[in-house]
Amino acid sequence: MRASAPGRLALIVRTRLLGRVETGVVIGTLLIVLFFVASTDGAWLNSIPSVLRVAAPIGVIAIGQALLMTSGEVDLSVGSVFAVAGVVFIWTMDSLAIGVVPSMLLALATACAIGFLNGVLTVRFHVPSMIVTLGGMFVYRGIAYISTQGFSLSIPREYRRDLVVQFLKDRVFDVSVTFIILLILTAAFVFVLARTRFGSHVMAAGGEPSAALANGVPVNAVKTKAFVICSGLAGLAGIMTVCQEGSVYSTSGVKMELETIAAAVIGGCTLSGGIGSIWGPILGVFVLSSLKGGLMMMGAPTSWYIALVGAILIGFLVVSKLMHQRMGLLN
Repeated sequence: MRASAPGRLALIVRTRLLGRVETGVVIGTLLIVLFFVASTDGAWLNSIPSVLRVAAPIGVIAIGQALLMTSGEVDLSVGSVFAVAGVVFIWTMDSLAIGVVPSMLLALATACAIGFLNGVLTVRFHVPSMIVTLGGMFVYRGIAYISTQGFSLSIPREYRRDLVVQFLKDRVFDVSVTFIILLILTAAFVFVLARTRFGSHVMAAGGEPSAALANGVPVNAVKTKAFVICSGLAGLAGIMTVCQEGSVYSTSGVKMELETIAAAVIGGCTLSGGIGSIWGPILGVFVLSSLKGGLMMMGAPTSWYIALVGAILIGFLVVSKLMHQRMGLLN
């Protein structure tokens, strides 16, 4: 017996909309927007270009973090890699004088090498990724402190007018180029995770590693590639930020690892792996960036931000879990 039209519509809503891992963050994003629009009499809307600009580098890192978490691992060193990539980028321009693009490539290669090291230590020596990257976080942050001597490094004067640097500082219709790059990367990795063999392998490696290995999935190689991508994107974010701000500091990227993990979890990823999303964490980054800017506009102390991030993270998890259980999608 065929279901009635209203029944079919209810089934579509249940499976296509409420049944997605990103459902919670979509609803949360709408609530955050409505709250700040109402609280500031619409003035908050004028800050959206600035919010998107701030969210862009965090979002780039969140893509890599989400991919890695989907594979069942996590990277606590991304904030430090962000800083190290910026240091290498400026140092090569200043000391080696090889130009902007070669310096970018060398900085990206350094970031990817760090990701490869994280991956090898995790999968070859069976050390939990949280421990490996926690140690890496301190090591790479120490390198950033030593390189900057606790202060900052700036792009050499002769390179500040370089076309690539100016391009990354530019805006298109009041939207920063870095945010446009984030959108392109988001679309690319949504396709990778949903439509490619590598994406399927990432999901399998995070969900049931033993079963995936038995079915011919190279679990160790997949996870190592995910580490490389995660660190590489952190390095790219660091380079973009240096081009925008002109400098890198010893504290650049501090707490970014926590923000990207929070955004990934809010966006539907799980720490246990096997369940993930790319565009969900990007919305999660938007929620967190909007929260910071909205609180400042409302005159609330900035110290509230960290506390509210924790509360929102817990709230998203609880609401999402209850919603999925009610829909019969989780046990």
